Formats: sequence, structure tokens, C-alpha cells
Amino acid sequence: SVATPQSYWQQFVQYTMHVKLHPEKRLLTGTETIVYRNNSPDTLRQFFLHLYPNAYRGPESIYAREARRHFQDVAPKPEEAGYLNVERLRVRTPGRGDGPGALVAFKVDDTVLEATLPRPLPPGGEIQLDLTFELKIRAFARRAGYRDHQFDFAQWYPKVCVYDETGWNAEPFHFQGEFYGEFGTFDVTIEVPFDYIVAATGVVTAGDPGWEAVRWVEKVPPEAWQARLQQTRTALRQQAEAGKVRTVRFWAENVHDFAWLTSPDFVYERGDWEGIPIHVLYRTRAQERWRRVVVERGRRALSWLSEKFGRYPYPQLTIAHGLLGGGMEYPMLVMNSSESEGLILHEVGHIYFYGILANNEWKEAWLDEGFTSFQTRWYLETRYGRWGYNRDEQLRTANWLQKRRPRKTSREAARDRVLDYLDSGHNEPISRYAYRFKEPSAYGVNAYTKGAFFYDMLKYVVGDSAFEAICHAYFDRWRFKHVNEARFQQVCEEVSGQELDWFFHQWLHDSVTVDYAIADVKKQQTGGRWTTEVTVLRKARGKMPVEVELTTAGGEKLVRRWDGQDRLGVVRFESDAKPVRVVLDPRDAILDRNRLNNGPLRLQFLFEYPNMNYAPRDAYLITWRPSGWYNKADKLRVGGRMRGSHGRFRNAELGLWYGFDSRQLDVRFRYANPIRALGKDVRGSLLVQKMEGRFEVDAHLLFRKGAYWSRPPHHVLQVGFNHTRLLDLGGKGPRYTLRDYDQKERLTVQSWEKGDVNKLYLHYRFNPRGLRWFAKLRLGLEAVLDDWGADFNYANFFADLRLSWPRPDEGLAVRLLAQKIANAEDAPLQELLFLEGANPRQRFEQFYTRSHGALPAALHYHLPGGPNLRGYYNQPITGDRAFALNVTYQRHLSGRLVEKARSVLGRVSVAGFADMAAFGFLDESSRFYANAGVGLRFHKVLPDNWYTILTHGRDLKLRVDFPLWVNRPLADEKPVRFRWVVSVQQAI
Repeated sequence: SVATPQSYWQQFVQYTMHVKLHPEKRLLTGTETIVYRNNSPDTLRQFFLHLYPNAYRGPESIYAREARRHFQDVAPKPEEAGYLNVERLRVRTPGRGDGPGALVAFKVDDTVLEATLPRPLPPGGEIQLDLTFELKIRAFARRAGYRDHQFDFAQWYPKVCVYDETGWNAEPFHFQGEFYGEFGTFDVTIEVPFDYIVAATGVVTAGDPGWEAVRWVEKVPPEAWQARLQQTRTALRQQAEAGKVRTVRFWAENVHDFAWLTSPDFVYERGDWEGIPIHVLYRTRAQERWRRVVVERGRRALSWLSEKFGRYPYPQLTIAHGLLGGGMEYPMLVMNSSESEGLILHEVGHIYFYGILANNEWKEAWLDEGFTSFQTRWYLETRYGRWGYNRDEQLRTANWLQKRRPRKTSREAARDRVLDYLDSGHNEPISRYAYRFKEPSAYGVNAYTKGAFFYDMLKYVVGDSAFEAICHAYFDRWRFKHVNEARFQQVCEEVSGQELDWFFHQWLHDSVTVDYAIADVKKQQTGGRWTTEVTVLRKARGKMPVEVELTTAGGEKLVRRWDGQDRLGVVRFESDAKPVRVVLDPRDAILDRNRLNNGPLRLQFLFEYPNMNYAPRDAYLITWRPSGWYNKADKLRVGGRMRGSHGRFRNAELGLWYGFDSRQLDVRFRYANPIRALGKDVRGSLLVQKMEGRFEVDAHLLFRKGAYWSRPPHHVLQVGFNHTRLLDLGGKGPRYTLRDYDQKERLTVQSWEKGDVNKLYLHYRFNPRGLRWFAKLRLGLEAVLDDWGADFNYANFFADLRLSWPRPDEGLAVRLLAQKIANAEDAPLQELLFLEGANPRQRFEQFYTRSHGALPAALHYHLPGGPNLRGYYNQPITGDRAFALNVTYQRHLSGRLVEKARSVLGRVSVAGFADMAAFGFLDESSRFYANAGVGLRFHKVLPDNWYTILTHGRDLKLRVDFPLWVNRPLADEKPVRFRWVVSVQQAI
């Protein structure tokens, strides 16, 4: 609701706590006194407290149940669970002589405690609550808990629920969303073992937090200081073992939360900004990264925030090395996992947006997450230019490839993610309750990324100077108060002088896309001056002021702005020089979904570096790269390809390769593009290629449907036509399709029959999953009829189901295959089932298995497919029907030696497997085949260097299998013997 500072009210709370940590028991005991003044116009009869740690009590909490809906199991093991028990609650009225107060009955529902007050609390009235509580500290999860000897305390105490103009905000803790707190004063006394160092919200008013004992001293040589630190810690530990306790009292005003952390492993460093102390505490192992750096970045954060919004109003800032991956904010205290400059700016920025300007985070997360994400990027771009990060420093440590590969700025990368979401069909309004977003990624993109661009566009709409004035006025008017959308909008409108209902409604409560296009450009020269009329078309529902930029022959740039509200608008320019170029939205400021209609088409040509992820929004990108390979028909074959694309749109590829021995020129053309007329998630594709002795045409439509943007399940339907045939090429074509089999002696046979295969196909994919299992289902129907001009007449049906527990890369994996080729006597050899794995038609899809000798036979390369009995590798056993079962159990290896080898080998896993199939051909009865063995798996995330050229990416997965037993060995071969295959594809 809209309120002025004069009509605004908020409740007053004062906490007095005394708590004691029992590390060996993972327990915190304490007493708490809450003085509560009712500043509202309402009489209160109930009282509510948050007991947030109860979210981690077990699997039945609201938090845990909601997490399971998103396939996340956050329920702790019983021995690692945490909870907050209020043991006794008394309520009295200060000054009435109530003695210890009335013992009040209460009920606890999940993370909320509700009590009926012994007497109603009228406006202006005050009560005091006295309680004792016990916190069972959980193993670290989400924001708080213990790990090793460190304890992070966040949302850890009985906390008063906010009562505002909407009533009691006694919302339980949800899986998505954060908090809402009542401003007040905290007087907190903490007892810990004497060797533990303490950092907290507030200033120290009594006791010693232990900082000076472990303070880093720059003037002392590093080795001497480390030795002194160890001596100090030994002395502290000995005193703690003798029973000595560290007692520290902290005081904090104008805050709506209190957090703290403690560890015997902290190193302390101090700095200051304009007289405000900056306390930095980090774990010993992080010294080299945090030392000096974090203090300086803390200074910059306070300076920046004070300049852009208002002077930092608290008496100290603490930046501590928390257990959480990433960071988390609390008044006067942030817990960060790294020294990252962006992370420090983001979390310290939260002391403003959520701390000083205290919105309800589960109702309007964009007000804090969006604002601080915006100000972080604003800072980084102000400091480092358009890249939004320290590009020079990054390039100093970059390798050859990283320095040459084009990169996006941080703004461009964020904008691409937002536009992908806006155009996904799953776009939800920004201002939705956090726990009501369909999935965590939708909450994240709305609150953080799209939320940040809301402020970018607001700045664009009102202008830079007005926006900075808004930031100051917002801070001055609403600091230490609760803010909401209406209060922020009121400031924006008063300062800018603009009515902004349309803007706030559109971007916060609707789910629009923006698309403006140049409809027409008219130029006319009169009396030596040029008049240019630009007609702009609004093609989507979203409305934004749009800038039109005219460039003249003399290089002058003129910019006019159209309000963009109507369907069509005309912008006029007058210029002395001839107009040569017109562009809409030249700053790419309004989240326009398609920039190809914003001006003349621009082509950008680049070499295609390995693992390149670059897609300019204002140009059609054409990349090129050479490539080559070897096979026995061509010997050396060399060539290259060109690719064109505008993101997901108009993807085209043209490739040419020449075989030196065959003297054949091969060509491939591909084109793919969304087909909007058939739906948002429909894509059409065309392929025509003459490739290594074969000719192929493929045309298909791909339909993708899912209830969620990024999480399963998704349905994918592919409907298409495929034509293949073996070319003669003067007798050279069949040379590509020979294959060597190792039997008693080398056997070379033809694996591809001549003739036209005209295939209609229908393929369906579905990826359901559960909390601890993953699944992929593939169904297919393929028909080849001689009535369609084919030289064959058959049909192929298959169903392939893959399941894995508890993760796809570790645990148990099972694959079931049922496949039947009807009328198989009239099907070509390349389309039959091969017992060992992929058939020749499937091998044609991979350039390294496509042709005879492309990989050396001695490599024993296994391409999975079909029944997939890898123990029968390189045996020509074909069939027309199969019912197969593949089972693998995989575990990651750990240990000192494995960790040492990890930098070279990557993550190493060991696997055991068994494959079996009922397999037959034509009228013969099916025979049972089986094999079993062990294997190794290597998963390496490659650095960006030259050998990514060989892997086409940064992820390299290598599988080495040893099928030690088969039930039907070759003649004169024992069932148990050493066999091996390798692959870069997983078997299941």
C-alpha cells in the first residue's frame, strides 16, 4: 500500500538473548526476552514467532515436502537433523507488577509458533515475552548449521513475525523464498569455547570475540606469523580444554535480524572506510585469496553504495567466510564462500536491499534480489567498462584459445538468459510469491536476472539523472522501514514526474514480450536538407519507449524516442547530410526479442573456435572452420564447414570435404528454424548430404512440450522423412561401407546394401523422473514401403527405457529394449539389429565410425545401440528382433591416490555390468546371449585449450569396459577371457 513517512507505522521489537554453544553436542541453549510495542491501530489477540530451524527437522516439514516436488531431497539424516524447541513461554506487561508473567500455552505448526495473549494488546500497548529455547544444530544445509568445527547461525532463534497493514505475516518457511523481519534492537550475549572466534551482527559491547589473537599482521614475515598463529591456537585450545569460556556481547539497532558464526579456524583482518570498521574473518586455507583483497573490496562496496543510494548507516561491516556456497546477507554481516568482487558487492548490497530497505522477500523478491543484482552489475560496468568484470586480469591468466575466442559481456549473457525465458512459453510475472513460481529456475530468473533488468529498463524510461535521484529519495524516505512495490513506485513517480502504472504493471504483473520492427523508411531531400520518416511497428504486446537512431553519411548520429504505445508510430529526422542507416533500440535496452528487424541485416564472420558460445543479437553470425579425417576409401580427407545462425533462428550449415584417394567431393547442407505458425516449440529441419559414398535427405518437424521451463518432464515428438542410398561412384562408393571383423582370421564384409530407403518415421522421447531416480523413454515407428519408391519394404518398431538410481552418473542404471523389424527379409543390412551395438545406419551418424578404417580396428571402439551386448564386439551377429536388458552399477572412486591423479584423469569411477538379450533373425527361434564384466569411467572437464578441438567441447567422458564373460563364445574361445572395448559414449 502507498503510505507517507508521516502515516506509516511499524511495530517495535527489542530482543535480549543469552545463548551458549555446546559444540560436541551440536546444541545451542538460550534464554530470550522480547519487548514488543504495538504501534498499529489494531488490537492484537494472538502472537506469532518464526521457528525457522524446524524446516530441517525431517521429511514432513513444508520445506522438505515442497523440495521433493522439485526433485530435491533436503530432508536430513536423523543424526544430522536440526530443530528449534521453545521450552517455556511467559507473557507479562512491563510496569504492571505481573511478576514473572503468565505461563502461556502455544502451538507449533511446522515453522510457526502461535500463542493467544493472556489479555489483548491495544494500540500503543507493550508486552514482554520471556522464553527459553534449545536449538539442535543441523549439519550444514542451505544457510546454517555445522561443518567440521565451524558453526553458522542464520534464522536460528525464535523470531517475531511481522505485523503490518496486511496483518500477521506468519508464513511458514518455504523451499523457494526468503524472509521478512520486524525492525528492532538486539542485545545478544554469546558463550562459546575459548578457542572459538566469533563474528556477528552488531558491535561488541563486552567481552573479547578473539579477533586480536588471530589478527593477521602485515609487518611480520609470513612464516613467522604462521608459527605464531599456531602457537596462539594451541594456547587457546588448551584453555578451552581446561573449561575456559569466551563470552561476548553484541548490540545492534535498526536491524530486523541477527546472525553470527564461530570457528577456531578463523584468521582476522581489519580495515575501515571513513571511520567505519570493516572486519574480515576467513579460514586458514583461504589466506592467500582473501588477504588484503576482501578488505579493499569491502571499502569499495561501502563507497559505491553510499554514493549511489545513501551513506552506510551502521557502525560496522563484517565479511566472513561462511559455509554456504555463494553468499548470504544479514544486517552488518555477510557470509561469503569466496573473495569474488561481484559476490561481495551483491551481498553487501543486500544490507541495503532487504536490510535497510526491508521488503517482504517471499512476497516481492525482486525488490531486494533484483535491485542488488542490478546495482552489482552497475558497479562492475562503472569500474570495468562494458565487460562487467575485470577483463584485463582474466586475459593475463588466459590461455591462447581463451584470448581469441569471442565472449559475451556479463550484461549480454544475462540478457540472453532473460530473453530465452521470456520467449519460452513459461514466462511468469516477476511479482509472484516466491513459493508459487513453478520451479526454482523460474524463481531465480524472475527475482534476480529479469528483476535486475526491470531496474535497467526503469532507468532507461526515466533517464539516468532521474533514476539516481530516485535511488537517493527511496533510501532517504524509507530507510529502516518496510518497503513494497507501491511505496517504491510512488517515489519513482514523484521524482521522475512520470506516471508509471503501465510500466510497473507490465513488467511486474504481466508476462509480455517486446518486439519492435522498422516497417518503412522514407527519405526526401528538399532544399539541401534531408527529411527521413521512419515508421515503427509494434509486433508484440509489450510496450516500451523505443529509440530510433539515424546515422548520416557524415557520421553524425541522431536519436529520437517514440513512446511505443500504439501499434504504429512515425519518427521524423532532419539532417544536412544524407541518411545512410536507421536502427531501432541502438543500446539494446528494452529486451526486444528480435533485433534482426531493428535495422539493416549485418553479417559477422568469425573463425569457429572450439567450444565457442557466442551469438550476437544484432547480426547474423557466420562461422567457419577446417576439418579433416581419415578412412581407407579416401585416405586423407580434408575440408571445412560454414555455419550461420541468429541464436536459435535460421541455423544453416554448408560443408565441403575432399577425399584424396577417392577423388570425391562431399557436401552437406543443413537448415533449421522455429516454425511459429505451428506453435512456440515447433522446429523444422532439413538435411541434404552426399557423404562418404552415401546420399541422404532428411526433413522433419520437432515438437517439444513441457509444463516447466527447465525441469522435467518434457515430451519431444519428431515426425519426418528420410532417404538414404549407397552411391556407386564408379565402384568407389561401396569401399566406404566395408567393415573388418576379427574372427579366426580377418574378415572384411560389405555392411551396406544398395538401393533406395525412403523412410517415414515417428519418434517420441519422454524424460520422467522422481526424487532419486531418472528415466528416459524412447518410442519409435519407422516404415519403408516400396509404394513410396523404395527398393525395400519393411517396418521397424522399438521401445527403449532407461532408468538410473540415485543419479545418472553414479549408482544403478538399467536399460530395457524391445525392438522388432517386420518383414525383415525385405530390409537392408544396414537397418537390421546388430547384437554388439549400433548398426551401420547408426554408425553413419558419427564421423569417426562412418566409414571403413575411420578408427583403427585395434582401438576396439564400441558405439552403443541396439541390444548393446559389448562382449560380442566386432562379431557379425544380426537380427530382426530383440528383447534386451543392460545393467550397470557405477561408483566414484576416492582416496589420496585418486585425488592426486584427478587433475590428469578427471573423476574416476569403477563399474560392473551385465548385458543379456533374446535375439533372433527371421523364422529362427530366438537365442539367449549374455555377457558380464567390469569397467572404468573417466570424466574430465577439459581446460579451454587446443585439445578441445578433438573432443568438440569441454566435457570428455571415456568408457573402458572389460567384458570378461560371454555365454556363447566363438569357436575355440573360452567363455571367460580378457576382452576390452573403449568409447566416449556411455553404454546406458
